[in-house]
Amino acid sequence: MRHRLPLPLLFIAASVCAQVKEPLPLIHATFRVLSMEEAILGAGYLEGKDLRRLDISGDAFTSEQSYVGVNPLRFIDLTEPTATANRADNVTLKQEIQGQLLALAQELQDIESSSIRPQGGAADGGGKRLASSPRTAAGNGRAAEIRRTMEVLSQNLALIEAQLNGADVTRSEPSEKDAAKPKAGQARKEERPLPSHRPLATFSFPGDGRFLLLVHRTAAGTTVNAIDDREGAFPYGSMQFVNLTAGPVEVRFGTKIIALTPKAKGTLRPAAGHNSYALGEVHTRGEDGQFHLGYSMRIFQQDDVRTLYFLLPTEDGGRGVRLKGVEDRRAVEPAPPAAGLPGEKPAATLR
Repeated sequence: MRHRLPLPLLFIAASVCAQVKEPLPLIHATFRVLSMEEAILGAGYLEGKDLRRLDISGDAFTSEQSYVGVNPLRFIDLTEPTATANRADNVTLKQEIQGQLLALAQELQDIESSSIRPQGGAADGGGKRLASSPRTAAGNGRAAEIRRTMEVLSQNLALIEAQLNGADVTRSEPSEKDAAKPKAGQARKEERPLPSHRPLATFSFPGDGRFLLLVHRTAAGTTVNAIDDREGAFPYGSMQFVNLTAGPVEVRFGTKIIALTPKAKGTLRPAAGHNSYALGEVHTRGEDGQFHLGYSMRIFQQDDVRTLYFLLPTEDGGRGVRLKGVEDRRAVEPAPPAAGLPGEKPAATLR
């Protein structure tokens, strides 16, 4: 069964994309990625027309990635798919994008119609009342945002339709004239086509900054959540807890206590000094409304290590919790070069 946009809304979507002239704002972000389940090998992401390979581990964050591009960030699967599976994924994604365009076009039509709808005001000679107020500033801003989003979706839709029609959209071929004239001093190189890929997940950055991205792969699909990693938000020497259970929990390290509702996160630094042990407990709230011990832990505190803990429910659904911890050690900065004149050898050490 084919899903198509109604013609009036399709014309609106096409005209909106044609009207948008200004370039989309660029996002400047750095990020590291972790898989919440098993490792995702053969993955990558797109930065404009460039493909960045990135295997995603389930035990450690990837190296830091620098991204300069538009929203959303698009993760891809580079493993070799069958032609049938690849086409089925593209058909599904095409239908999803068409549904998003339909909803956005309808919302934009509502905003546009509200701006010209007759409202209470002065009457003209024929007794009809003229509109007394234009579209609000909020409506203007939302309309501009919708146009930008529809332009990006329309570009993605065009790429998918080209893939479904058998076109090679992974790279642009040089013209015969350009290919016949290599630059002086350079041998003509044969370009290798980029490997075929399937969409894996998308993530829209809230703005510029540093982020830790968590990838969840389930039977229902793949999602990406982010943790703010700006300076001071999750410092080294501390622990950050993310509550993925269905109820409230309390993390206690001596007198330091953080209360977390479901899906909330909090950061705590134990009172123990560097290279010392600290004892902690995780308490869950029972049916009686009281908090009960769900997990006890003994950690080794180091000032150059930070640990991200995910609080997970137990399989039996009792009061206990499971912890998945991921350590991140501060990168060792290279030592500055020894002072001296250019070409001068360092002085010998006296014995």
